Amino acid sequence: SLRSLGTNVLTVMSGQQRRGGVSMGFGSSVSLVPEDAEAILKGCPSIVRVSPSVSRNAQVKYQAENTSVSINGVGADYAAITNFQVRQGRNLTADDINTTQRVAILGDTTWKTLFGSTPAVGKSVRIAGQRFEIIGVFQAKGGSGWRNPDDAVYIPYTTAMRRLFGMDNLQSIACQGRSEALMQRAQTELETLLRARHRLAANAENDFRIFNQADLAEAQNAQQDTFSALITYLAIVSLVVGGVGIMNIMLVSVTERTREIGVRKAIGARRSHILTQFLLEALFLSLIGGLLGVAFGVGGAKLVGNANDWTIVLLPSTIILAFSFSAIVGAFFGFYPAWKASRLNPIEALRYE
Repeated sequence: SLRSLGTNVLTVMSGQQRRGGVSMGFGSSVSLVPEDAEAILKGCPSIVRVSPSVSRNAQVKYQAENTSVSINGVGADYAAITNFQVRQGRNLTADDINTTQRVAILGDTTWKTLFGSTPAVGKSVRIAGQRFEIIGVFQAKGGSGWRNPDDAVYIPYTTAMRRLFGMDNLQSIACQGRSEALMQRAQTELETLLRARHRLAANAENDFRIFNQADLAEAQNAQQDTFSALITYLAIVSLVVGGVGIMNIMLVSVTERTREIGVRKAIGARRSHILTQFLLEALFLSLIGGLLGVAFGVGGAKLVGNANDWTIVLLPSTIILAFSFSAIVGAFFGFYPAWKASRLNPIEALRYE
């Protein structure tokens, strides 16, 4: 999640290019350079760490295994800023950055794709045809939105820019503040420093954008709450529609079996016996529907998870809850038809054609 990346993090993105009046998205312009990152660290007292960043997708190959992932060029402090933990090997160092070393750290998903469960440190992979030595593997962190930091490879940003991508400019700079309480001050310091460095006129718009990780986390939580409310609404509508369907089926069944009900009452069946019979039939229908729903839900979740390399967590309590709701719906919507059947006059029922 975004909060796992730290709430005292600011991300500076280069501005948007415009082609034919169309914005190309943040990070598409050439407004940020590595010197900006150095200046931020020196000129912003509220910032304690920075990590320049560039990113592109590329093929990564190890022996017969081959996968296309995000190649993230980052600084030596990237792991500290984003709360990444190294599970194997070591982190990037300032020496790796300064000497443009061809070294790489694998995200957890990429490591498992290429190496399975075998150690990767000390082995070599080819990234876009170039040989890189694996110096570490990050612990699993989990995706944020559609981005999955585990499905990536991390290399020195200098290596990415000069040896791999042929770039002169950065796409973003991650900045860690001294504390959450100082984030507004840090953002003001960042904006003032970068505007001065980029020689922007007083009335000119910024050629960069600053994103506050805490604000992004709150926005993501709001989106998740809205999505959860929508799913809940759809589930309620589905339950009501299904329940009405069960009630209609049971009403038709009562009508078609009127003579049968009359015969049962004539030979001694009580109202409670008829009520119980039709309630059990309604419960059976709803539980069959619940079983099919769970089967399709579990199967669909696994298919989507496998297609996107997501980890799907299926809790037994969730499945039990689904069956419980099915039973409640069956009992609620099946009660009226069952009650109607139990109240039939046996003489009139026997006369029914």
